[in-house]
Amino acid sequence: MIDAAKLEETGDFRAALEKYQEITLAETKNVEALFRLGEMHHQLGELPKALSAYIRVSDLEPDHKKANVKITMIQSIMDYFNPDLYNP
Repeated sequence: MIDAAKLEETGDFRAALEKYQEITLAETKNVEALFRLGEMHHQLGELPKALSAYIRVSDLEPDHKKANVKITMIQSIMDYFNPDLYNP
């Protein structure tokens, strides 16, 4: 996670995303890595993928406030711009 966080700090979101993907494949219940994965997708404008990551976080930890706020926010954005981008 340290390498991914360093990449994120330098603004290399694509490389950080790849690191977080590696982590979440190896540790499927790593809530922090899943949340950071969602953040990287969000930074890159990949809202459906970000939403998916945040939902996975919420499934593992239903009281995760940041993930739940992000889910609501992204759903609102997607509803506004194009409700056909995802299936509620």
